[in-house]
Amino acid sequence: MIRSVLLIVTILFAGSAVAQKPLVDSLTGALERHRAEDTLRLHLLNELSFAYYQVDPAQGAAIAGQAIELAGRLRHPAMLAAAYNNKGTNHWAMGEDSLARGATERALNIHLEAGNKLGAAKALNNLALSYYNMSDFRKALEYHQEALSLFTGLEHYAGIANTYSNMGVVYLALSDYPQALKYFLDVARQWRGKDSAATANTLVNIGLVYKNMKDYPRALQYAGEALSLYASAGNRQGEANACGNLGTLYNEHGDPQTALQYYKRGLALNTSIGNKRRIASDLVNIGTVYQGMNDNSMAHDYLERGLRLYEQTNDRENTVYAMIKLAETNIDLGNTAGARSSLQKAIQLASEASSVQNQSFAWEAMSKVLQQSGQYNEALQAYKRHIALRDSIFNSAKARSVMHMQIQFEFEKKEALLKAAHERDNALARAEARRRKAIEIAVLTGLLLLIAAAAGGYALYRKRRDAEMRVKMADTEMKALRAQMNPHFIFNSLNAISAFISRNEPLQADDYLVRFSAVIRTILENSEFKEITLSEDLQVLEHYMKLERTRLNGAFDYTVRIDGTIDPHNTLVPPLLLQPFVENSIWHGLSGIDRQGRILIDISLQNGGLVCVVEDNGRGRQSRQAANGRKSMGIPITRSRVRIWNNSRGKADNIIFTDLEQGTKVMVTIQLKHKF
Repeated sequence: MIRSVLLIVTILFAGSAVAQKPLVDSLTGALERHRAEDTLRLHLLNELSFAYYQVDPAQGAAIAGQAIELAGRLRHPAMLAAAYNNKGTNHWAMGEDSLARGATERALNIHLEAGNKLGAAKALNNLALSYYNMSDFRKALEYHQEALSLFTGLEHYAGIANTYSNMGVVYLALSDYPQALKYFLDVARQWRGKDSAATANTLVNIGLVYKNMKDYPRALQYAGEALSLYASAGNRQGEANACGNLGTLYNEHGDPQTALQYYKRGLALNTSIGNKRRIASDLVNIGTVYQGMNDNSMAHDYLERGLRLYEQTNDRENTVYAMIKLAETNIDLGNTAGARSSLQKAIQLASEASSVQNQSFAWEAMSKVLQQSGQYNEALQAYKRHIALRDSIFNSAKARSVMHMQIQFEFEKKEALLKAAHERDNALARAEARRRKAIEIAVLTGLLLLIAAAAGGYALYRKRRDAEMRVKMADTEMKALRAQMNPHFIFNSLNAISAFISRNEPLQADDYLVRFSAVIRTILENSEFKEITLSEDLQVLEHYMKLERTRLNGAFDYTVRIDGTIDPHNTLVPPLLLQPFVENSIWHGLSGIDRQGRILIDISLQNGGLVCVVEDNGRGRQSRQAANGRKSMGIPITRSRVRIWNNSRGKADNIIFTDLEQGTKVMVTIQLKHKF
């Protein structure tokens, strides 16, 4: 198997997301015309250094150095941080990870001192890329998670998308293909039609996942699309990476001559850019093709050159792979001693880097060396280790089965716990009622303590009412959980997954199953709480709507609007407050209409209360009842929950249905409550 280039999307302070030759020429001209040593020139230097990282990173690093010098003289911290970030990016593009990490850390420290969360997030993301290139995947994921937390808090959606893409690449390197594909498909849906460069980057990564899963037709399709996008945009680094991936696919597909053409095209591009890591990748891949063609002399030459370059870049994972391929060539050349020494070192490095795939390759090669040396028992043990590691990579079917069992187990466990809690609350309430009644009788017999008895009676009345309220709340919450775990929804979701599988669409089935498990798990977790934040409730509601929209082939669109005066992370609501109304709109309002469905969810503040509106453009209530012949059970339960929520705080419930010219509008008003 030939190793493919992994492409990672970077997030940089300079802001431009596409580096094209026309952009470089335009910025260069503007810089030549503006000679004044001011902030405008500094801005142009930063933009140009960023634009160069995919065209000529050596030149980009030099221009970033000029920006650093000018920013220091102008005492401009923000621009100084951007210059260091751009310098790190260009060193990263050349495979100089130590220099890249040093420059990016300088940028990060400046952003942190200035309290610039967005700049810090971008620097953290870029810092993670350097650790990824050094095969320190744990550290890379830690930095990506920190960056993701900052991007999410800032609602910086481009940063979130690119961080997801980078995390997908890390999981791809760790051979966790379902997790990698989940990240990449989410990102591809976001970028499609909006950003050609980001789309191409994601297509490359999706192609790599399919390549590693042996689905070559799909892998070739995605890699070809990416190459076309890169070439048309003048993105030489992206074009070189796509050529490397296509070379790998054609070689594994049994066409080594076409593979060599793509690899050599990529090698020429990477040589002109000066990217050591990519040059090393092309050399190793070309050597592997020659190895497959039994030209061991040519293979040994290319592999050795590639290994020396990888060692210079401190890229442990690719160094290990080059060692394995060189050892295989030495085996064919009869140099078993040299092959064995290389493989022992490769196994150690692969284990340190947590590279399951490379460990598998190394043990397979080691079994051949031991067999040639006459150590048959040791060769068998080495081969068994190779098989065990290989099988651990391709276990997605088992993972899906485990996930299904986990969902079922968690559902049954939560339902049993909730039922036990319900029964316990009922028993306590009945005992409390009996005790209070006895006290009432005793108090009422004391005629001389009439005033005290009256006050005590009122207090006892309050407590008994509260006990009855607890019984009612427990019963309502039990019914609410059952409504949330709607058997029709679960049955339809499982049918949708089954339909995807029967149509041989495993990726759609995987994606749907992951979203479905997230909805079920969140509902079960939230059932433990009487109140959750508005942001958490809207998140699970969006998951539910995405599932239904996928199941119904995009038959409706939805929009969620939140008044800017509302802090959704600090506003509390009952769990799944609006889900029954949305469900009613989807199943009864939008079902069977001859136009694209639309659901609007609007959250606002009115007269000190939280007003939640669900509006659709489907059939009105009369038409729904006539068509379906039944009423939704979730809405009466929700009405009871709202009544309990508002009454416990001195407010009456307020759920208003309004028939529109097309569709129905539901307005739910609850008492506003903050988390802190």
